[in-house]
Amino acid sequence: MGGGRSCVVADKMARELVDLPFGKFLFTRVSFDSKRNVPYFRLMDAGGVFVYARPAGDFTLTFDLSYKRCTGWYDIRTGECYECPGKRSVSEKYEQCPECQRKTGFNPAFYNTTELSVQQAELNKKPHLLYLAYFSSETVKVGISNAERGLARLLEQGARSAVILETFPSANVARQYEAQIAWLPGLCESVQLRKKAQILVENSYDEVVARQKLEQVIAVIQRALNIQFSNPQFAELSSIMINGAALSSCAAIELWNQPHLSGTFVGLLGQLLIMEQQSRLLVTPMKQYLGNYVTITGDVAPLDLTPVQASLF
Repeated sequence: MGGGRSCVVADKMARELVDLPFGKFLFTRVSFDSKRNVPYFRLMDAGGVFVYARPAGDFTLTFDLSYKRCTGWYDIRTGECYECPGKRSVSEKYEQCPECQRKTGFNPAFYNTTELSVQQAELNKKPHLLYLAYFSSETVKVGISNAERGLARLLEQGARSAVILETFPSANVARQYEAQIAWLPGLCESVQLRKKAQILVENSYDEVVARQKLEQVIAVIQRALNIQFSNPQFAELSSIMINGAALSSCAAIELWNQPHLSGTFVGLLGQLLIMEQQSRLLVTPMKQYLGNYVTITGDVAPLDLTPVQASLF
């Protein structure tokens, strides 16, 4: 391997998760560990070493929006990631420079192109899950994911509940079913971050209601496609991502779009960080900060919440 330092070992081995470190780092990823289903921030220090840090307790994040760097490249065959060889800057809309995009070779919409990278072609040959992700009674998404990732992909999306319909031998086979299901009324293939944030703020979650909705959708799919899923596997994900007691005890949930965020960690709903501050829950989309430098401290800095009518978008 060349071009930068490795940040993880092969994905078949357990990734080391550490407590949130203090100091200045490049913020490169927010996700969930596929082995333990716990959230992490991937940070890079000044020496180019990557750290997988589990958020918890009290902390303050202050992002520097004046400069954005490439987050590096990821070897999807080995599970290793590397610092950008040129330590390049990128524009606001991108996370990787063109070279690191090519080195990674990942294309989630592989079915819309005839030019697949070698890495993507190899990944497509691996078993893939077909799933339904529940966000609200009005928003249910169909999708596919590399089976090795387990529930991590669903947690990364912020689905409150989910059901794995079937495991297929390849991404191409799974995609055929996904495409057919996506055409059915009331289902979608993607949910925008804006929508996820609105659902969290405006809708309550009930595990029983979610399960009933997913069962109804499964019945519709089986009738429409004339198929029978042998053993659908349901998963309640909300309790993994969010401290339910904190969610119910706070007076309000607010969208927070300031680069200075502080409070007590409540959860990570997909890529929405939820912090408690002054008996309110502040919801911040972390994807917008990938490639920015962040300064992390272990205190709670008071925020002026009263006059702020924050909007994520």
